[in-house]
Amino acid sequence: MNAISYADAFVGYLLCFLLFLAVLWIRENSRVKRRERRNFSSRLFFCEKCRRPFLLEEDINLCRCPRCNTVCIRPRRRDLE
Repeated sequence: MNAISYADAFVGYLLCFLLFLAVLWIRENSRVKRRERRNFSSRLFFCEKCRRPFLLEEDINLCRCPRCNTVCIRPRRRDLE
């Protein structure tokens, strides 16, 4: 029978844990990059009064917030500046 020491078990556990963290970190980075690639800029509005983001089907620059009825202006895309 093969015997494993406590030190070897701890190092194995530590390596598995670090590998698990690396996989989670890579997965989160890919999610962030995928989210940045989406182009909601033509439909995304943000209400300054009630702090609520919302999407519209039409491609317009001005609209009213569904919650507080305040006039909202579509923000400019950051990558165009």
